Amino acid sequence: PHIIFFTEDLDKIKIKDIGPKIENNPLFPEKVNVTFAKKISENYFKVLHWERGAGLTKACGTAACATAVAGEINKISKNYISKTISSHLKDAGSNVLLPKIDGIAAANILLVNGLDSSAPTHKWLSMYQSIAQKGNSLKCKDISIMPGNICPAQKDEFWLIEMVAKTIESNVYIFSETKNKTVSKPSVKKLTILTSGLNSSALTKAKQAAKTGYAIGEGVNTAKYLGDLPANHCTPKIIEKKVKAMTKDFPKLKIKTFNEQQMQKMGMGSFLSVSRGSEEPARMMVIEYKGGKANEKPIALVGKGVTFDTGGVSIKPSPAMDEMKWDMCGAATVFGVMSTLARLNADVNVVGVMGCAENMCSSTATKPGDVVTSMSGQTIEILNTDAEGRLILADCLTFVGKYKPSYVIDMATLTGAVVIALGRHASGVMTNDQHLADKIIEAGEESGDRAWQLPLWDEHQSCTKTKYADLANIGGGREAGTIHAAAFLSKFTNDYKWAHIDIAATASYSSPVKAGTGRPVPLISELLLSKKLK
Repeated sequence: PHIIFFTEDLDKIKIKDIGPKIENNPLFPEKVNVTFAKKISENYFKVLHWERGAGLTKACGTAACATAVAGEINKISKNYISKTISSHLKDAGSNVLLPKIDGIAAANILLVNGLDSSAPTHKWLSMYQSIAQKGNSLKCKDISIMPGNICPAQKDEFWLIEMVAKTIESNVYIFSETKNKTVSKPSVKKLTILTSGLNSSALTKAKQAAKTGYAIGEGVNTAKYLGDLPANHCTPKIIEKKVKAMTKDFPKLKIKTFNEQQMQKMGMGSFLSVSRGSEEPARMMVIEYKGGKANEKPIALVGKGVTFDTGGVSIKPSPAMDEMKWDMCGAATVFGVMSTLARLNADVNVVGVMGCAENMCSSTATKPGDVVTSMSGQTIEILNTDAEGRLILADCLTFVGKYKPSYVIDMATLTGAVVIALGRHASGVMTNDQHLADKIIEAGEESGDRAWQLPLWDEHQSCTKTKYADLANIGGGREAGTIHAAAFLSKFTNDYKWAHIDIAATASYSSPVKAGTGRPVPLISELLLSKKLK
């Protein structure tokens, strides 16, 4: 049971408790809760609450709100509200937009038939996504939401508040960076979450939940923004500038960047084989965040950042090649998560590595059959230049070992095979440590940014064998393509606990509109902030 108000003059993300828990008093025949809030000043809301049944209800709220009856509001609308509820809110999650009602301050009122606790998490996310998008479509500046007390099974109201803040923030996002004449920017600037009956301790916890949700939502938007930028507006050097600029907003972050000459000195022949065909030089960025104990080993995040992928000499088909600008969403995830941690002053130690390059076809490009030497010293026969992400990750995974991390997680739009295997609903997880896999999947369930584990067995290792080098970058034919890519990466992760997350199906969508999603920022943020990795 929800009612959403599009109002004015509210803070960006704010929790307001409107008084004691609202009593349920029947007015209509079916049990559908509806909460109605009327803005009476900058600091107070009059809250009226009714249920379907027979009779009247009294208003509840702060002492300043006084009491009233719900019938008064229904009378103001000439029974329009009750008629609308009866005829248009039959399905869970359905909504109806009411026009401006005389005597009500809100410019628009969206009545939503809320979900019950048995509804899966993705339906809760979808409901609030549609609310955010409705706010933008109405060009509303502010949204006030009372989520109610019903939550998905095994979750509490603080999870609900965090989810609302995260989902609204990340779904009022509109990309307009490269538009001039048809620019459309998000109108929604402020969100107020109305709660009921929280004591001082619970209200503090609720405010922190809203703050966390907002920070994760901002991280999602950051990742989406980088991915949505056209490739000529998001080269490795441009990303490097954006990473360096992070310290202006987040001085706790320590930034290091490496150019091609420096990477060559470190022996990153695998990484550099990808950028050889492009005039845009590769870059590796390292973002260090130290919010935990000084003696606490960091968790390392590694992201693939191919800013555009033609496939190189093993060139891709031309249809939908424009979508290859999103081949850097692993690196964008690192960028988004690190900004989230810094925004929250999280008490964790994390190092993020972004490996960025452009994979182009030219006379200087790497050719199928070429053999290169990785930073680990292992030689690699490159049988397919379109299997380039794993070549970048191989050297980044070797590099990150210098930080002696407790865990390493890489994220990459690595294989089309994962799209076929899991579709857009879940990212694929492969690992050399089952505890890490379990916690990643748990974080996915908690955040609604789901993942699913695929096997990574010794039998899969044969795919990397070749006559002409220590490893081949492809193998195994058409079968188990996602797993075989992970098997290749596992050759560079023997010194630590590691997981690979293939986000090729989840980081961006081709339909109904082409767009980045910001995933798996919510999953990784939940994993790190929950501190469940021991």
